[in-house]
Amino acid sequence: ARCGSTELEIVVLLDRSVTWMESAFDASHVALFCAPVINLFPRRADRIHVERGKSEYHVLADRTRPMDFEVHSVLSVSGYSTGNEVERRFQPFYSARDPFDLQDQSAYFTVNREPRMLSARQRRKGARSSYIGSEVYVAIVDGREAPFSPGLRQLEVRTMCTNRDLPLQLTLGKSDTDFSLETGAPVDSIRCIAGPTRPRPSTASGDTAWRLLSHLSLNYLSIVDDGDAQGATTLRQLLSLYANANDPGVARQLESIKSVASTAVVRRMPIPGPITFGRGIEITVGCDETGFEGMSLFLLGAVLDEFFTKQVSVNSFTETVVSSEERGEVMRWPARVGLRQTL
Repeated sequence: ARCGSTELEIVVLLDRSVTWMESAFDASHVALFCAPVINLFPRRADRIHVERGKSEYHVLADRTRPMDFEVHSVLSVSGYSTGNEVERRFQPFYSARDPFDLQDQSAYFTVNREPRMLSARQRRKGARSSYIGSEVYVAIVDGREAPFSPGLRQLEVRTMCTNRDLPLQLTLGKSDTDFSLETGAPVDSIRCIAGPTRPRPSTASGDTAWRLLSHLSLNYLSIVDDGDAQGATTLRQLLSLYANANDPGVARQLESIKSVASTAVVRRMPIPGPITFGRGIEITVGCDETGFEGMSLFLLGAVLDEFFTKQVSVNSFTETVVSSEERGEVMRWPARVGLRQTL
């Protein structure tokens, strides 16, 4: 649809009157043509020269500017011979899908991530920010446990990279545009409304990695109160893995989760076909709304609704309810069939 005027009025109809919302929102809360910007992009790392007696190889996205790039993940590793021809394509050793068709002649690579050490110059003059980041190393081996063939001379590594802490050095709002496009497009300028956010270190080391792995065997009973608010504590710990707990605002929201209760309920199953009733779980999350000043419990509840659905089997369902100490029930999501598959 096209609008010939320069102004547009949006009217949102609600099924009940909410007095506090009348003054909570205005035109400044709406911005057009906005999109999230994620500092993650594919990049071919510098060629690595294979040396005898070396077990690991440092992956550098750009050896001339090592502090401006950080390897997020390794997509592929290929080996080249002296004739610049592909000698071998290495498969990820810890892959969810085994290449059975290449099992006899496959070669593999593993990835090791280590915290970056400060350079002599950084120790002398200080780093440009408090974020140092990490460095990635790859090790290669073939299917017969041999290091590599004698003709292998170089490794080509394709990666996904970030710019480490470089976005923190951006000067925003000082020129006609905050970003420049690499390709032509009908765009006059690009402005950054909020951010950039501070980079976070990898969670692939320490006890955090083990806590993430424990989610593979998680079920809703693990996060339901048993009388001593243990369920709320477990849910707060779980969410802290994905949220930046060092942010005071995020920490305050996590501490505002006070209880998690469950009740067996019977509902009409939200599935096509004949009318069917089933037994499921109503999960009520109680929060202190003072920890969400300037925000809403709705977004947290929407995320938890998706999360709880994945913790019950396909033969059951979840119904998520978010309540607050101040207003009682804030939102009740419709029953959703579980998404957890039974092996």
